[in-house]
Amino acid sequence: MYRYLVLFLICFSSFSFAKNPVILISIDGFAYDYLTKYQPKNLLSLANTGVTAKGMQPIFPSKTFPNHLSIVTGVYPAKHGIVHNKFFHRKLNKEYSLGAGNIEPSWLTAKPIWTLAEEQGLKSAIYFWPESETTVEGVLPSYYFPYVHNTPNIKRVNQIVNWLKLPSDQRPDFIASYFSTIDSIGHKHGRGSIELQKAIDEIDLLLGTLINKISSETTLTPNFVIVSDHGMTSIEKGAAIEWKNIFSNFENINVINGQTQLYIYEKNQNILNDVRSQLSNNKQLIIYSKGEFPKHWHFNIDNFVIPDMIIEAIPPFTFSNGYTASATHGYDPLNKPDLSAIFIAQGPNFKKNITIEPFENIHVFSLLEGLLQLSPSKNIDSNVNVLSKILLPHK
Repeated sequence: MYRYLVLFLICFSSFSFAKNPVILISIDGFAYDYLTKYQPKNLLSLANTGVTAKGMQPIFPSKTFPNHLSIVTGVYPAKHGIVHNKFFHRKLNKEYSLGAGNIEPSWLTAKPIWTLAEEQGLKSAIYFWPESETTVEGVLPSYYFPYVHNTPNIKRVNQIVNWLKLPSDQRPDFIASYFSTIDSIGHKHGRGSIELQKAIDEIDLLLGTLINKISSETTLTPNFVIVSDHGMTSIEKGAAIEWKNIFSNFENINVINGQTQLYIYEKNQNILNDVRSQLSNNKQLIIYSKGEFPKHWHFNIDNFVIPDMIIEAIPPFTFSNGYTASATHGYDPLNKPDLSAIFIAQGPNFKKNITIEPFENIHVFSLLEGLLQLSPSKNIDSNVNVLSKILLPHK
């Protein structure tokens, strides 16, 4: 009996040690068509030797925080709670600010992949990901950093390598990091700018540095999953809607401006009817009331954060927010190719040199669960069958 127990422990130890680390990297605001337009060689090399999709569909709204949370929770925003970069929570009686889960964990209502990994005995390491500082049911990643916007990108790369160089009993099984440079430059200078070309070249070089450092400084062969949260669409600088003028006749109405949407929280149906009536002839926007939101938004549920009315700007219009941009995102991404994101996967557990059709980003979650050999989650929107075809059979 003792001999069989020893053999089992040896096999289990070898299996655990042989598991390939999973590295999830988000390049915020990297539109799918940037791959062909700007030809980033390291990203294309990963795509050509692994798996790439013909675009990845963001969820509504095509904003940074809702999409990043859907990628790592496998559910739509109405379920994970982060329904925009800005919104209101009726029970907390507060407006959401980016990263607010650090102070009030109840903003986040679904478990991220790193929480599940930790609960199932794996180690996770996060160098910036939306809400990665949120304690979920008492659990935090084994390693993480408080978000500091101006942290040099190379510092993040070096830390990822340092984590992989840790002894096997300390080394993270799952690593995630996030780079915001492309998004920031895209907003400021636009989709076709020289500045954007330079920023893409820099991020691509950084990715090459990461791959080379892992190869030369460790003996590991990670599985890379490279994504973006959304693309970017051009807007007109003179097309900002002065939204406060719209509501000048309404006192104490709670309107949250998300630039591409106005979220309205108002119990009085008569007031909402008056708003609709006042705006009915405005061709720059579309008005939706609770219960009639488009099905693909998955917003037709009643909870503390879903607004009573959403006013959606029609591109290239936005709602004025004091910031002048050349391009943006946040609009309903359905049938808007500019807003399509990227998906690239490469590593020992992925098939080689294949291209797949576009899919919704929530399905990345089930792929990550499979790579990490976690117990499949229940009551999620992510479907394991969508991306299972890109994995090599288990040996």
